[in-house]
Amino acid sequence: MIINLRTAGGNALAILTSDVMNRATSFVMYALVARHLGAHDFGQLSLAFSLFYLFQVFAIAGLKVLVIRQVAKDRSQTSLYFVNACAIVAASSFASVAALFTFVHLMHYPSATTRVALLLSLGLFPTAISAVCEGIFQAWEKMRFIAWVNVPVNVAKIIGTLILLTGRQGLYGVILILLGAFFTVAGIETWIVLRRFPSPLASIDVAFSIKTLRSAITFLGIDGTLAIEGSVNVLFLSKLATVSDVGFYSAATQVMVPLFLVYQSIAQSIFPLMCRNIEHGVHNLKRIAVHALEILLTLALPAIAGIFFLGDWILSLFYKNPTFLQAGPALRIVAWTLILQVFSNVLGQVLLATHREKITLRIVVVNILVSLSVGWPLMKFFGLRGAAVTLLMSRLAGSIQHYIPVSRILSGIPLGQIFWKPLVAAACMAAYLAVPTNQAGWVRGISAALIYVGALLALSIWKSGGPRQFKEKYLVLLSQKT
Repeated sequence: MIINLRTAGGNALAILTSDVMNRATSFVMYALVARHLGAHDFGQLSLAFSLFYLFQVFAIAGLKVLVIRQVAKDRSQTSLYFVNACAIVAASSFASVAALFTFVHLMHYPSATTRVALLLSLGLFPTAISAVCEGIFQAWEKMRFIAWVNVPVNVAKIIGTLILLTGRQGLYGVILILLGAFFTVAGIETWIVLRRFPSPLASIDVAFSIKTLRSAITFLGIDGTLAIEGSVNVLFLSKLATVSDVGFYSAATQVMVPLFLVYQSIAQSIFPLMCRNIEHGVHNLKRIAVHALEILLTLALPAIAGIFFLGDWILSLFYKNPTFLQAGPALRIVAWTLILQVFSNVLGQVLLATHREKITLRIVVVNILVSLSVGWPLMKFFGLRGAAVTLLMSRLAGSIQHYIPVSRILSGIPLGQIFWKPLVAAACMAAYLAVPTNQAGWVRGISAALIYVGALLALSIWKSGGPRQFKEKYLVLLSQKT
């Protein structure tokens, strides 16, 4: 059994659309703050967001993945999981706000930075409720509801942000808009769950809630450790360097967000399919994973080549501020994490679908130990570049740890078959970009992309045995059903 490209593609597109809008809003806020308020305020906002995402994980309490897996197996339990999960995240959100308040005071951040972080923390509760709702949408494979709610709200959020920042308003107004959006999304998604997903009525069951929370502890450990790992570099930089360096590091990592969103959306769209079909054996699971890896590597390799050679132009395009060209060296290092993230995202879903979340927990624990052990000395002596190298080393450790157990589960992964076509095509693209020229960045980018697509298409046709065989092969693939 292979992926139903139409169903999985539609669900992936819905998740991607929503995530793109969410991240696009954040990126617009970052870019506008960078353009209008400078690197210092940009660093303040980056640090506040990092703390918010860190404590958001603990507010959600690991419930989203558990809800997806359990409801996907038995949709009649939708109401039971929804009611009790909401009760759990209400308590965990309050605890997370209190923990964030304590943390920022212990870190002795400047008062302005502390106020920004504390105000943003009020959004932890609505975002946790939204996570529960979206877990149910994914379990039912109705990801379109996520996009239906998030897209218009995020459009309104972007417009409000543009008006405020172009009107010379500060960060507080932007955060108030964010909070309004968080509560609006949570309210609408809750209404959809109650109206569109029928199941036997349920009420809060203390015994069931405790059992659910215990089942989610491993997922909380995984998500929490990942969140800590993702925040370590920002927290270290905020103490070992300057708030401006935090801004430059965030500027580099934000450039990578679009492709990371594609990886995440495809991985999330195939996760329910993996959960439902695991009983058919690892052969089907392997085919799903291999197809996903092929798709994502086809996107990752040309992106690395483009960022490596056009990184400064991309930073200028996004931020319109020559100060942010200081993020260029870090961006070129961070670009290599794209290929590593492909394996972690796809193979990580295999581990979760086969109930091997304890392996995933071990992986993320090792990752954070790598970040902690190498991050402090690297950032102390090399600053921004040290942060980029720390991220790369952590991602490398994670991809290796995912590959080894999943390769055993699936009886091997055909890396040569997966890699060779996009690798050769990306090499052709890189050779073109390496030639010095006076062409505008967008012209070089489009030309390089066309070279890559042409080379990849030619290789695919040759591998298929000719144009006719190529056409027949992909027509059959598109018509496959799960």
